Amino acid sequence: MATCTTMAIRDPFPRSSTPRPITSFRIITKRTSYQSLRSPVLMSPMSPVLMSPIGTKTFSSFEVGPPQPSPGWDQINVTSPSTASHRSLRSNVEDDFRSPRLGLMTNNLLGSHLHEDDGIHTLISPSAPVQLPGDELLYSIATEERPNAPFFDPTFQTALETMKQEMKDISLSTWGCPLSHRQGSDLHALKQRAQQLSEFEPTRTRTIGVVGASGGGKSNVINALLDQQHLAPTGCNSSHHPSVITEYRYRSAHHDEPFGIAVDYMTAEEIQELIEGLLKSFRACYLPVFQDIDDGNERRKIRVLSETAWSTLYSMFRNQPLFNKKFLLGYPSAAEFPLSSVLQQWSADFLSRRPGGPTCRSWVTSAFNIDDFSEKLDPFVRDPVDDKASALWPFVRVIRIELRSPILESGLVLVDCPAPRELNPARARASDRYLRYCHEIFVVADISDVLSDSDLADIVERNDKHRPVHIICTRSGEISSRDVERRELEVALQVRTWREEIEALRKQVKRNEAQRRLGMYGALEEEAHNRDMLQELEFGLKKFLVERRNRKVVTQLREKYAANVQDELQVFCTDDSDYFEHRFDEQSRAEIRLDLSGIVRLRKYCHSISAKAQLAEATAFMERDVPTFLGSLKQWAISGIDSVSPDKTTDLCKLLKDLEEVAINNLTLPSAHMHTAKTNLNLEFASSIVNPIRERRTEYRKSALEASKAWNKFPTKTYAAICRAQGHSSALSQNWDAAIIKSMRTHLTPAFTFYLASLTHHKANLLTSITTVFASVSHSLQSRAQDSPLSINNLITTLPARLAVIQHLVETCFATLVEGTQHLQSDLLSAHTSSYISTLMAPAYHEASELRLPGNNRSDPTPQHVVTSYIASGRLFLKLSTMVERAHKGLVSSVFESLISGVGREVDALVRDLRTAAPKLDIQVEIPFHGAILDGEESGAKEAAAEKVQMEVVMEKQKSEAETYAEFSARLLERLGVCERVVSEMTGVVGSVRSRSGSRDGSRSGSPSLMQQM
Repeated sequence: MATCTTMAIRDPFPRSSTPRPITSFRIITKRTSYQSLRSPVLMSPMSPVLMSPIGTKTFSSFEVGPPQPSPGWDQINVTSPSTASHRSLRSNVEDDFRSPRLGLMTNNLLGSHLHEDDGIHTLISPSAPVQLPGDELLYSIATEERPNAPFFDPTFQTALETMKQEMKDISLSTWGCPLSHRQGSDLHALKQRAQQLSEFEPTRTRTIGVVGASGGGKSNVINALLDQQHLAPTGCNSSHHPSVITEYRYRSAHHDEPFGIAVDYMTAEEIQELIEGLLKSFRACYLPVFQDIDDGNERRKIRVLSETAWSTLYSMFRNQPLFNKKFLLGYPSAAEFPLSSVLQQWSADFLSRRPGGPTCRSWVTSAFNIDDFSEKLDPFVRDPVDDKASALWPFVRVIRIELRSPILESGLVLVDCPAPRELNPARARASDRYLRYCHEIFVVADISDVLSDSDLADIVERNDKHRPVHIICTRSGEISSRDVERRELEVALQVRTWREEIEALRKQVKRNEAQRRLGMYGALEEEAHNRDMLQELEFGLKKFLVERRNRKVVTQLREKYAANVQDELQVFCTDDSDYFEHRFDEQSRAEIRLDLSGIVRLRKYCHSISAKAQLAEATAFMERDVPTFLGSLKQWAISGIDSVSPDKTTDLCKLLKDLEEVAINNLTLPSAHMHTAKTNLNLEFASSIVNPIRERRTEYRKSALEASKAWNKFPTKTYAAICRAQGHSSALSQNWDAAIIKSMRTHLTPAFTFYLASLTHHKANLLTSITTVFASVSHSLQSRAQDSPLSINNLITTLPARLAVIQHLVETCFATLVEGTQHLQSDLLSAHTSSYISTLMAPAYHEASELRLPGNNRSDPTPQHVVTSYIASGRLFLKLSTMVERAHKGLVSSVFESLISGVGREVDALVRDLRTAAPKLDIQVEIPFHGAILDGEESGAKEAAAEKVQMEVVMEKQKSEAETYAEFSARLLERLGVCERVVSEMTGVVGSVRSRSGSRDGSRSGSPSLMQQM
């Protein structure tokens, strides 16, 4: 890989000369160059020191001697996840530091961070862990085995890092030209693009939902996967409420702080729904109808939900003196202001003082270390210490946490979801809806009772093969050898023998310890030897017991749930305590112990989930984005080199101007095919899905009413029980929501299939339209290539790569549309707990469940009457059509907004290249000169004429940016030649990796055939 050398017109950062030591003292100030502070002289322990008046901190002494040159950029090694570390060399402000990087880099510089090579000046990033001697002997996550996928191939990863390093070198190379710092110049835009490419991180993610009951070890598993022991708050503290959905995402390298927190607050409508749902759940066990429930399990469940609702309400309003259970139960139903309105007003008053203010929808902050992070996160996940202060967590919709973790770097998003079964209806629907949008789901349960875990069974039933579901059994390392001896006779003798050997060796270690304390010769070595033997014996017994139980549990779980989940059921037995206990052991010792913890195997599987998406995006970066950028930068560097004859200059400029208009009109304007495709998709969805629902709603209503007649045959008690279960009963094989939409599902399933097929047709038409535009541009350029050979041929060479970039954007856009449409189909035509029909039927079920069983008075309303009347109202299916139409328009708008933005960026770059390639025209320039004095004139007249200034009009050729800095441009071309060779070599590596793995990138294989038109 080529080494970056700065092309000097001027240094990117002018620095003062490095001082040399003499005998007098000088206190180091904030403005002192960091390179100067790192000099061997200042770091020498023999240098005189000055005591700080603030404390015992010492300062090195020196004075300025003859200047010596500061190190060049080719001598600076940036060891940081951020490519922008070189920005914070020193502060330009005397009073304070502008960057937290400088605060870290200039802290404890005197004698504590000697560099092995004094010729190399290393910049330490605040987010990079400090490497100490001996760290190379400890366990490193980087040594963990990755999945057998092309993206994790070592040669592919090397090629990717090489590409990013080349872009970093190119970015640094442009710093030497003043134009790169001038806003609005082409070189400044190219420098910014190079920096973006050097910080490339695949943005296509795969979401993993981690769900389980509180106390099951869910947060501990997430901490172990992220390799951060105290990151996710655990439920061991009673003040922690794990009912808030929390996302864990990768933090981009350009952020200074390694942790980021984004809190999304609920809207006023969501708060209203939450309060009403909590009130219903709380009052459920205090209503008269509760006495009519005979099922003990159902009564117990209602009481648990009531207590949970009360706990949440108390956290929300405990700052109000009037708030208590008596207030909630005794509030008059005929009051002028409903109770829910009063609670909403209290909420609004409290939230007016929340972080960000009353109008803030999302509050964002960052943290420099784990303690700072926990301090800032706690108010959103725990009750305040003050018993009279309300909590924020009930009003939080989702928390997004960003950090740099190896498992997140591969494009994963971990989501900590509470188990829906233990939440109130509003929170349960939100959690269930979120889980359905995850790509895979991990259900966490304690290994000791995982086979009977009701939350696990509930989540598998809710998912209904919609997404792959896997099981994580926690606390697998907690096993007693004596219990195994008593309960499992087939291995009792073997375990007892093993245990007795361990107990005997443990006593011997104690004897050796006593001998060592008494100073006996050789006791220390014998104690260390026996202690190592003891640890190996203990680990051997534990490994035998753990693996034996794991195999048994995995077999039983697969027999029970394999037929009820999508794809193959994966079961992982993990123990986070064992993981963190041995996380920093010596490498070989740690490997076998961490393997037993199960976390390493789980982490490897998680990496495989995102491997395909990451490969596609990384390949697009190396084979499309980088070559396109290099073509644009080369276009800038060669501008003005071609000698274009005056008679062809005007025609060539007109052609390039016309091509600009062709690209803009056909790719970005509202009349472009891209915008019409967006409109056509909405119209086609309306004609295929929305309009048929509205036109046939009477037919659907009759079918639903016919189905409800069968439900009316149930006894009233049974009917009310099914209503309390939101129309579901596994014991009676009842799913009323599915029966209501059965006729609609029959009619619309083929319609969705047709619409999904039409997306492929729309994508093909859009790709053809875009390719036609590029083919037209290429054909026009080829006809004039001889007029300006270098510039025009470079444009023609760059066009295929730029077209491939846009094609990749279109492919990604329509892949997202297909996935989103499948979600809409599931929400509309399925009857899961977060589906549209379940949301619409929830009020009817709730009203019916609150009715007491009718007595002798036949005029009393019955649950059957309430549900039947609601279905017969005629607006149920009209609301369904409105919900799915609104959701589809939002999906299309979001996806096409991203597509239009990406295509606009590429069109802007193409227009810049066309303008750069245009030859410069001659312009009129007025040059001042002094008039001549004629002989024979009088002396007075001669003196007056000597001072007269005249203007001469001349024709002068305009210069391009590259011509203005010709020396820099020449060096840049040389550097680009080296870079192009490296990129070509790395692209070949990518192709070989792809061929070895047998995978093919469909979007890439399609590009050459489309480019044949060009």
